Amino acid sequence: MEQFNPNTYKKQNTAQQFTGSCLGKIIICAVICIVLLIVAAISRPSDSYMRWQMEDNITECIASSDSIESDIIDDYVGNIGRIFTHADSTEVNPELWETYKKLNKLEIYPHTFFKTARIINNIHPEGVRVGIGIFGIVIPTVKYSDLLMNTGAVRGDYNQRLIKDATVPDMYTGDNPNIQPYHYKGNPDD
Repeated sequence: MEQFNPNTYKKQNTAQQFTGSCLGKIIICAVICIVLLIVAAISRPSDSYMRWQMEDNITECIASSDSIESDIIDDYVGNIGRIFTHADSTEVNPELWETYKKLNKLEIYPHTFFKTARIINNIHPEGVRVGIGIFGIVIPTVKYSDLLMNTGAVRGDYNQRLIKDATVPDMYTGDNPNIQPYHYKGNPDD
């Protein structure tokens, strides 16, 4: 409606008044959220599909991380790319895959509207989330640092101390002035 021309005013019907009101917008948003949650619950991936996709994503992560330290942006970009690609059977070294299978355990946890995959190993005994399955898609969040890929001795010889005594060489570091308590406050004995 133009402010100065009352002839252009058109009366709104009930649906237009409802969608224009705050309560109507809240109800519409709630209905959309409920529909999305129902679709998410129905399209949650199965355990076997989730495990197959996560093992494929972990295979790609192991193959691409060939002892190269990556930053968080590389991990995000790699994980986004892994949603749409599949690992080649010749991509990963069989010894690395056997090491992964020996030292790591992949578990799938169902939730109401989605599923999560967690890697459990000695580094992460409570598990670290490496994937989310929602709307029929498995979204990997795996990083090479989440996987335990090698083992070795934590300590050297038997009864070897973890913290060794450090010897500080006796060097002249300068004269220390005669500082007494409350020297900075203007003690009259100074």
